[in-house]
Amino acid sequence: MMLRKMLVLLVLSAVVVPASAQAKFFKFGLNEEEVKTIVKDYLLNNPEIVKEAMDNYAAKEAEMKKQAMVGKLKSHRKALENDPKTPVLGNPDGDITIVEFFDYNCGYCKLMFPKVWEYVQNDGNIRWVLKDMPSLGETSTLAAKAGLAAEKQGKYFEMHQAMITHKGSLTEEDIVSYAKEVGLDMKQFEADRKDKSLDNILRANRSLASQFEFYGIPDFIIGDFISRGAMMGDELDVNVTAIRDAGTAAK
Repeated sequence: MMLRKMLVLLVLSAVVVPASAQAKFFKFGLNEEEVKTIVKDYLLNNPEIVKEAMDNYAAKEAEMKKQAMVGKLKSHRKALENDPKTPVLGNPDGDITIVEFFDYNCGYCKLMFPKVWEYVQNDGNIRWVLKDMPSLGETSTLAAKAGLAAEKQGKYFEMHQAMITHKGSLTEEDIVSYAKEVGLDMKQFEADRKDKSLDNILRANRSLASQFEFYGIPDFIIGDFISRGAMMGDELDVNVTAIRDAGTAAK
């Protein structure tokens, strides 16, 4: 049995070994057909070895992808967390940073806003970095520019909250109405949201998102944790707590 198992492992290994090296697997005096028969019999009688090999391969592949993503997070950390053009809610000097890519017309983004905002307020030491990634039509882009324009007047939170809690998709009329409602200087607002520099911000956000294969919204980053989609469980608290427990939070 031990000999047969060794032969199986050798033959399975031959899949990734150059043909010139495979001759060594027949040093036991067996021909190719005999080896194939042994392999077939062994796998039929021990199918779990195939599952084990596939599971091990999948685990190794997942770990490699995870490490590659951690490397990307490290190299793009400044752009993700400390871009001066990106609005920040919560405590600007907080020890934990949550990054979100979002769209004002996204239902799941709307769903996440009260949950994350309550957590940020209760914690008191979290920076919430909000990166616009308009993906759901023209008014998504208009809303993104409206939020960034409101930031120039120090009214980002008020405008953001109004638009992200709006039920359904926004219209241009909704956006203008909210701008007036939160007390923006409308002449400056109209000029600011037409500023071409806002297009550069949105392009930079999309380019950054593509590095992490973010093509839907919302997407969250907390340390080395990535959530593609809404955090429907306790991912927020689990990852914030883990960073602090590990002593890797910002000092």
